[in-house]
Amino acid sequence: MKLLNLGSLLCCSLMLACSEGGESNPVSDNSRENFVGIKYPLVLDEANRKFSTYEVHSYDVCKVDDDKYEFVTMVDTQHIDRVYDFRGDTLVIFYSDEDVRTYGQIFVGGKNGQIKNKWKMINCKYVQESNSLDCRDASELNGWLKNTITYFDFTQDTLFASVIDLKGNASFMEKIFDLIIYTNEGAVVSGYGVSPWTAFWKNEGFDVYAQKKNVVINNRDKTHISFVISGQNFEVEFTKAKRLQYNGGSYVEVGATLKSGNGVCILDYVSDSKMTPEICKAENANLMDLSSTYNSKDSLLYYGADSYHIGNAGEFGNCIVNLVKNKNAEF
Repeated sequence: MKLLNLGSLLCCSLMLACSEGGESNPVSDNSRENFVGIKYPLVLDEANRKFSTYEVHSYDVCKVDDDKYEFVTMVDTQHIDRVYDFRGDTLVIFYSDEDVRTYGQIFVGGKNGQIKNKWKMINCKYVQESNSLDCRDASELNGWLKNTITYFDFTQDTLFASVIDLKGNASFMEKIFDLIIYTNEGAVVSGYGVSPWTAFWKNEGFDVYAQKKNVVINNRDKTHISFVISGQNFEVEFTKAKRLQYNGGSYVEVGATLKSGNGVCILDYVSDSKMTPEICKAENANLMDLSSTYNSKDSLLYYGADSYHIGNAGEFGNCIVNLVKNKNAEF
């Protein structure tokens, strides 16, 4: 389901749309954190310790029906009510089952008794029946929750929910490392994507990952990295690395040149989460990932796409494979 589900957000099993940020370092150096978040209008009732959040989500899509491509604006309204309380210096946001409190998510870091602060979610929930905390070790969490920190920042009329990505799932350079290594090992890597958008993901374990894969990093700076895998020298120069984020998605532009001793591979890639009438045409179907999208009530809104991508990421990956396979060729 493509629409941001605020209910899931407040249950802390969320994936937030990007709304703030800018350019970032494409070569992993841990200099910046990957931060995403979104603001929601808030009705706060401190006297009764309740709050309501809502959002009218409007966005442009390419709707496909019986092979007819139509550019339309979709609207979905999301609303949720919550009760909160304090247990010592912790904030508890309660979740109910048929109007009966069953458990509460725990937040820390704000001021005792004052919700209008910034609160950090921890891996514990308050169990109403036993008046106790049920906490999980980080190792028990799934990969996404394990590598993120979630914050709720309350003001009188706004809830700002944000996430800091501590590691990311993989970086652009790690994808390239794997592609080269798998090719050297004789694996079938046809269609293996290098995922240009991951150029902006932070990865604290980049050097450890490289060492584990027997990748020798010769040098790197903001836009350049040179390395050796299985005796073959490579260097990557980023010619473009731009990310503009907004509610509902992001614009990503990545350009890179990979060189080895026997050839050059050039990447030119753009993706945008804002659909346009010019893109929404049958002849551009290969630029869109068509799928079914549902509203907050799980009813089908449309079949189509709300974003598009233009570039040669697939060809770039195939070019790298050929450079590795032909590393002893003479040019």
